[in-house]
Amino acid sequence: MKRQQILDAAYTVFSRKGYHRATVDEIIALADTGKGTVYNYFVSKEQLFYTLIKERSAKFEAELDMIAALAELPLIKIKKAIKMFLGFYVANADLWRVLMHEMRGLGHEEASSFTEAQREKYRERFVHTIGILESILQEGIEQGAIRQCDVHKAAHGLFSVIVMMVFQGFVGAQDDSIESAANNIADIFLYGVVER
Repeated sequence: MKRQQILDAAYTVFSRKGYHRATVDEIIALADTGKGTVYNYFVSKEQLFYTLIKERSAKFEAELDMIAALAELPLIKIKKAIKMFLGFYVANADLWRVLMHEMRGLGHEEASSFTEAQREKYRERFVHTIGILESILQEGIEQGAIRQCDVHKAAHGLFSVIVMMVFQGFVGAQDDSIESAANNIADIFLYGVVER
């Protein structure tokens, strides 16, 4: 119970202030707990942040894995995956914006509060989820539904479009907005913008 209160408070503080400006004292105050309690669960601010990211991602990653394993056409799986990505990033946009700034070294005047080793740990989470898109695209190529392409670059391109649609505010939290955006992104990604 206390651990979850701490993580909920951390989500709020990190989302509002960014990683660098957030303090453990602010998290403690919002969680209405003591410093000792926080340090019983988390040895540092960075471990608290990473745990928050990991636990927020767990269900999303499991659901993406399930989509990839479905016995459906790859084009349908791509649409489902896009919708899953959009829903997740809409729900967690502020926190993931902070994470992406830190990973790219855009966090603060000092470039980033993370060491290269720490950035690599976070990068692995993106590698896994983008890797799921790659595997679905590869399956589409093998089935003849998608033309031969560099699936690594294509998956990164699709991921970038998804994230930018969310971060630019083109997708709202309503289910119909997410569904509509997912269909639009899938249509443009899969078929382009030329008149057919």
